[in-house]
Amino acid sequence: MNCPTCDEDNIPGEDLCQNCGMDLAGLDAEAWGLDPEDAVLATTLSDLPLKDPLVLPLSATVTQAIELMKQRHQGCVFITDSGGALCGVMTERDVVARVAAPGRNPERTRLGEVMTPNPVTLQKDDPLAWALHRMGVDGFRHLPILDGEQLVGLLSVRTVLEVFRGV
Repeated sequence: MNCPTCDEDNIPGEDLCQNCGMDLAGLDAEAWGLDPEDAVLATTLSDLPLKDPLVLPLSATVTQAIELMKQRHQGCVFITDSGGALCGVMTERDVVARVAAPGRNPERTRLGEVMTPNPVTLQKDDPLAWALHRMGVDGFRHLPILDGEQLVGLLSVRTVLEVFRGV
């Protein structure tokens, strides 16, 4: 199996790429009895109805993030540095675990203090199968989608379920 990251030809059934260490478990569709040419698995992320990502700077408060998520009915906000580069994510779970549970004041707490830094990202031309893998293995409900270094969309579990419902 070729590694999707570095294109190293690995021994079929290997769990990790011998060259770059990428997690290959579950990526060998044929070993699982799946058709790698299946339309859903071959769909690229750019073919999906990605949501416009919510974006705030590091200096924004948790209260600002909560209000924006509430207004736009989304479960996360992405955080950018002063140069506009993606540097973190703040989810509903983060609000509960890192703000509410320890009793922090959301009006005074900056996103940079409680965000999850360096979120896992995918590129817009990556296959849906990779997103499913990341969501399943890592337990993500939201993934930032990039075009190069530019944040261009949000893929949520809800969007994936809508895609499968339409199949």
